[in-house]
Amino acid sequence: MLRTTPERSSLLRKLLTCSIAGSTMAGTLLLLGNGGTIPWLPPTVIFPLTGMSLVTALVYPFVWHQKEKNNTINSENTYAFLYSLIRYGIAFSIACFGWKKIFGLQFIVPEEIASLPMNKQDGEWLTWYYFGYSALYGTIIAGMQIGGAILLLFCRTTFFGSILLFGVMLNLLLINICYSMNAGALIQSVTLTAGLLFLILSDHRRITEFFFKHETQYPEMVVKGPTLKYILILSVILLSLIFTVYLRFRN
Repeated sequence: MLRTTPERSSLLRKLLTCSIAGSTMAGTLLLLGNGGTIPWLPPTVIFPLTGMSLVTALVYPFVWHQKEKNNTINSENTYAFLYSLIRYGIAFSIACFGWKKIFGLQFIVPEEIASLPMNKQDGEWLTWYYFGYSALYGTIIAGMQIGGAILLLFCRTTFFGSILLFGVMLNLLLINICYSMNAGALIQSVTLTAGLLFLILSDHRRITEFFFKHETQYPEMVVKGPTLKYILILSVILLSLIFTVYLRFRN
């Protein structure tokens, strides 16, 4: 009989973990297929494997939960495997996007598109042209993606890597939504951002301790009473608003 974890986890946690793992694997497979342009990974291979990943992610939690009740599965090892699958899958996909920027496979706009007037181009081409204008910017983003992906490969640095990459991917997700990027890019960014958020929240105690329980080292100005303190805090925002309104009507 296999050893089980001291405390059985809920079905909801199993469903969530398997869903993130399945969607991460599905996204990785679609990335490998590269939109059907890879001869040795045709859509007839990629799509069935993608579907199997998603179906397994929905069915396996119930099988797992039943086996846990019967004490015939080591849930601790299962979680370790699934979390590793999530970390490695996200690291591979994001590292690929980083390397693509370095090797000139992203932020490239065809000459016939670039020569059109700005008001004749859609949001996707405008975005790619803008980000491709600065090679340095693309290299910095690529470095953050590759560096963050490396951090995900080690348990001790997974939390830091997740925080670093979450900021990058959340920004890219908003760009994909607000600038009407293609559906493939949107799905990838949603999947990767959700996976990173899952990894961050899995270590939520560290977030709570760091942001809310840890004593700050910043020296604070001494004021008489909390009322004056909050007036000063509120005035910063209100004065910035008043100044902006002044500029708006002055011009």
